[in-house]
Order: sequence, then structure tokens, then C-alpha cells
Amino acid sequence: PFAGRPAAVRTSSPMHATRRVFAAVGPYLLAALAIVLVWQMAVTVLAPPVTILPPPSVVGATFMEELLSGDLLTNAWVSIARVVVAWLLSAVIAIPLGVVMARSRAAERFINPVVEIFRPISPLAWIPLAILWFGIGESGKVFIIFVATFFPILLNTVDGVKRIDPVLVRAGRVLGCDTQFDLFRRVMLPASLPSILVGLRISFGTGWAAIIAAELVAANSGLGYLISDGMEILRSDLVIVGMIVIGIIGVLVDSLFKLALTRFE
Repeated sequence: PFAGRPAAVRTSSPMHATRRVFAAVGPYLLAALAIVLVWQMAVTVLAPPVTILPPPSVVGATFMEELLSGDLLTNAWVSIARVVVAWLLSAVIAIPLGVVMARSRAAERFINPVVEIFRPISPLAWIPLAILWFGIGESGKVFIIFVATFFPILLNTVDGVKRIDPVLVRAGRVLGCDTQFDLFRRVMLPASLPSILVGLRISFGTGWAAIIAAELVAANSGLGYLISDGMEILRSDLVIVGMIVIGIIGVLVDSLFKLALTRFE
């Protein structure tokens, strides 16, 4: 009597997968369609010069031109690489420092005021100093992104470690975590990982926004450079293409973080 059920499951699984994909992608497609429609209506009604607001068809043609030439992929990869390097550097420093602040009141009393002084300062304000300290090479751009990504990771790590049940920590010590490193690796990190992932997700977004500012100054590659170059030569279609790619990559990366976070729900 149950012989037909596996076939039914196999038949329905592709449809189920299709519905899941549409449920995830559909809202973004509808939002993109709505933006394009409003954009086209604004161009039709207001009839602005192409240098100010080009129609979607012109931007679409420029997008394909840049994509087929390889310049768009090259600039996107350069920007992603800069953000990832700074983001990983922030994580390597901020996560252990956050654990120390959460576990030691003396360390928190000393470090937290410094953090609160620097945290409100916009990464844009660091651009002149970054140029003076590091020149116009990669180090200055990575530094600006580091400033943007550091604090969300640090604060979420502190919050996640502070929320760990003390019973888990005591159980870890009883079960053989003799050193603080073992306790961190086997108890604290797994227990605080959801909060740390939220901090990593937020920090990547702030870093992705900061890379544009970093590349607007003294850069010869990257999406920020593409936008700046389009602005200088009055090619608003290039500017919009750069903005579109930034949005697409941001959505894709954020979706990966959401997928990772669902494993801890």
C-alpha cells in the first residue's frame, strides 16, 4: 500500500524546490520590476537629459557592454576582495577582544570607553588620515573598511558571550576544559556563534558601503572607481550600473548570511 508514496514524494519535490526558490527570489524580482517601472515613468514624464537620468534601456545596454568586456566583473572582484580582506582582519581582532571584554569586567571598563569614543566616527572621516598614513595604495582602502567592519563584530561578540548560560561554562570546566582557550573553543564560541554571525552579517554590509567611499578617492579599479569615473565623464549610466551591481552583490551576500543563521534557529 505504501509503494506509490516515494514516487509521489519524488514528483512533488521539484515543485516544492521551485516554490521555495520563487518565495526567496520573487520579492526581489517584483521590487526590481517596480523600480524599473517607476524609473521609466519618471523618464517619460520629466524627459530629463540622458546625462542626468538615462532610461532603463540605456543602462541595460551599458550593463551588458561592461559585462561582456569583462570590466564589470574585474571591478566587482576587486571591491569584493578588499571588503573580504578587511572584514576577515576585523573578525580576527574583534572576536577575541569581544570575548575578553565580556569575560573580564576590568578589561571592559578599560576598553569600552575607547570603543565608544571611536565608534560614532564615520569611516568617511578617516579617509584623509588613511591617505596620509598609508598612501593611495590598497592598505588605505583596507583600513577604511576595517574601521567600518570592526565595531559591529566586537559589540555583537560581547553581547553573545555575555548571554551564555553560566551553567554551560561550569559544565565545560568540569568536562575537561582546563584552559581558557579550550573553554572558548568548545563552549563559548559555539554558544555565542549566532550573535557573532549577526555581527559578521552587519559588518559586511557596513564594509560594503564603506568600500565605495574608499574607492572614490585615488583608485583605479573597483565599483567605487567605476561610479567615480562615470561621474567625471558625465556618464550617469555607468554610475547606475555600478549602483546596481553593488545592490545585487549585497543581496547575495546577505542571503548567504541568512542561510547560515537559519541553521542556528
